[in-house]
Amino acid sequence: MKILIPIEVKANNNPTNSLNNLINSNLYKDIKFDIKLCNKNIGFNEKILYLPLFLNIFIEKIFERKIV
Repeated sequence: MKILIPIEVKANNNPTNSLNNLINSNLYKDIKFDIKLCNKNIGFNEKILYLPLFLNIFIEKIFERKIV
């Protein structure tokens, strides 16, 4: 099964309305959560996985090992 995972890169920690609209939209039912690369620590809030910017090189490995 394939899922659609949007990835957003932000320089600041401001909330993103467009991202929330996309996740909550009925148009893309395959989107279960989003990855947001930003200046925060690792965390998960409702439907957004927060990763520090420098961890972008490990995104593929995270899904290969089914950590998420």
